[in-house]
Amino acid sequence: PCESWLAIGRWRGAGRPLVARSRVQRRSSVEDDARTPAEEYLESLGFSAGEMRKVKALYLRRFNPDVSSKVKPILSWLSDLRMTEVQVKKVVTSCPSIFRLSLEGNLKPVAQWLSSLGMDDSQVAKTIGKWPQILGCSVDGNLKPTTQWFSSLGMDDLQVAKVVATYPSLLGFNLDKNLKPKVNILQEQGLAGSQ
Repeated sequence: PCESWLAIGRWRGAGRPLVARSRVQRRSSVEDDARTPAEEYLESLGFSAGEMRKVKALYLRRFNPDVSSKVKPILSWLSDLRMTEVQVKKVVTSCPSIFRLSLEGNLKPVAQWLSSLGMDDSQVAKTIGKWPQILGCSVDGNLKPTTQWFSSLGMDDLQVAKVVATYPSLLGFNLDKNLKPKVNILQEQGLAGSQ
């Protein structure tokens, strides 16, 4: 009775049916239980079973990026940024989608952009370690407009770099729908300028 209720139930807000699946239905084949080369490689580097569960859960598809063309070059690049092992593991476990991104087209431009703000290598590594999702942001479509807006609020370059280094997740908020309205409310309340 419970399963049939769930199968015809609706998820509030989306209007999509909520379907209960048994363990047998979730596993489409024996292949899904086998470890992929990417999983084996990360495990060989010391990723724990818990960290691997998190990577696989967040990857949203079977975790199987190519080891030689994606995993190794990206991990090597993260190490070249002088990230610690702990920072690299945090980046991979909280944002495994970096293995879907282009090293040359996405990851390096973001790190270069962070450097252009005046951050040294350790600050770039810490910023990426704090909010790894920054690596998936568009420099021209998201990062630059947001920091230009920070400047328009009266922040100098050093203050903008400090805000980005301290609160990098602010760069993930929609400028027009989130950040600007909040600052407008603060300004209306008299909390503007140097505050």
